[in-house]
This record gives sequence, C-alpha cells and structure tokens, in this order.
Amino acid sequence: MKAEEAISKFTVFLQVEKGYSQHTLKSYLNDINDLMLFLKDNKEITEISYFTLRGFINSLYEKGLSKSTIERKIACLKSFFNFLVKRGFIQDNPSRLLRFPKKEQKLFKVFNIDDILNLLETPDRSTPDGLRDALILEMLYGTGMRVSELVLTDINDVDFNGLRIRVKGKGKKERVLPLDYFHIEMIQDYLQKRILMAKKGVKNPEALFINKLGTRLTDRSVRRIVEKYLKMAGLPCDYSPHDFRHTFATHLLENGADLRTIQHLLGHSSLSTTQKYTHLNLSEILKIYDVAHPYSKRG
Repeated sequence: MKAEEAISKFTVFLQVEKGYSQHTLKSYLNDINDLMLFLKDNKEITEISYFTLRGFINSLYEKGLSKSTIERKIACLKSFFNFLVKRGFIQDNPSRLLRFPKKEQKLFKVFNIDDILNLLETPDRSTPDGLRDALILEMLYGTGMRVSELVLTDINDVDFNGLRIRVKGKGKKERVLPLDYFHIEMIQDYLQKRILMAKKGVKNPEALFINKLGTRLTDRSVRRIVEKYLKMAGLPCDYSPHDFRHTFATHLLENGADLRTIQHLLGHSSLSTTQKYTHLNLSEILKIYDVAHPYSKRG
C-alpha cells in the first residue's frame, strides 16, 4: 500500500469513526504530510522503518521546533501507525520505539481577580457590539469553555430556565455548564439587539455569537476581541482567550472546588490533565503557611 492511500484511509477513520473536527483533522494531516515531505516520494508504507521516523524527528530538532510541537507530531505518527497495524495494513509498528521529548515546564498565565474584573467591565454594553463582546468575556471566564466551544454554541444550547448551557467539546463530546442569572439576562438582552449589529441581516440565526456580516463568529475574531479589550484595560496583550480558561480553573481551585468538579467543568477526559492546576494554588499555600509556620506567630 502506498503512503498516500494509507493517509487517505486514516483520514476517513479520523473523520467518520473518531468524529474529529476539521481543525483537529487538519492538524493531524499537516503532521503526517510533514513526514511525506521528508521522505520526498510516495513510498510503500511498509518501507517506512523506525530509523526513517527517527531521522524525521531529528530533522525537526534541527529546525528548532519546540518540544511541544515535536511531541504532537510523534503522537500523530503513533496514532497513524497504530491504526495501520490494527487494520492489518502493516505487520510491524515502526513508531513503537519513538520516545517523546522531555516535558517543558510551563507556567500558565492567570489573571489576578482585580484585573479580570476590570477587564470584564471594559466593553461598552450600551452598544450591540459592546454587549456581545462583554458577553464573550463573561462566558470565557464564567464557564471556562474553550474558544472553539464558544464559537460553536447555538442559541438552543442555552437553557434559559435551567440556568445552564450545553457545550460541544472535543471529539463531539457534550457537557452541561452552569450559568448565573446575569449571564441569562445578558444573553437575552444581546439576542434582542444583535439584529442591529448585522448590517445585512443574520445569516446564521442558530449561532449565538455572530459578526457584522451576520455569520458565526470565528476563533480568530474572538482572539482579536480579547486583544482589543486587553489594550483598553491596560493589560499585557500576551494574554490569550485560553488564559481565561486557566484563570477560571485556578480561581475555582483557590476557592475550594475539588479537582473532580473542575475536571467535569473543563471537559478533561483525564484527571491528570486537571491536576496541572494544583501547583498554581499559591494563596492556599500561603494560608497554610500563615497558620502553621512559627513566623506567623510573631507580633
């Protein structure tokens, strides 16, 4: 079987059986195509050996790619060759011995409570655009949903009476998140005024968040909106929409929420993914220090 045919079968598997989004699918295919470019021809899939893959990975290091990018590409290759083995297209898995790079320790960017509250009040809620933008910021911080989940939200995902919202997460997994009364009031107010924002009519009436063209808002648009209000609030522009999610989880943890609850709210399939927030719980550590350390008894 030629590599091109194997990639085609893997694509169908990801799209149909795994139900991956177009964004995730594109990421997988880009990583595999990088390998094909390295090979320079459409080889038989059985000709690709462990040493071929190791040469490809070494070339990524030589290009100066980050460890997280290389880790993602290795994970993609492992998924690809595991699929080929399970379907009987190849006998041996050349990716089996590939090792992931050592983890880079990264600290998340988290808003302090004063900065996030100031940012939430920055949009001018008297205008349709400003009200929409304020609602976006409120939803990102108030629910911890991903940007990709935010833009996919439809009006019928909102349970106005039950104070909750249905979110379409990774792999088409759905979860329900709680809303506050003021979220519901903001959504209702925004829905009444959003027709004024769409100059040529609402073309995607099912979408909760739309742009001036009346179509569904995109991830990139949300990033621009966040950057706009960061500048207006005098905050560093290197914060991203995803940092609202980090802030949501960290503030919950600091105020006593258990990891299992946070895991559900964030939509993590594994608790170990959620545990990365525990090292950020500095305020709790300082409280324990104040109670337990002899220095706290001074004066």
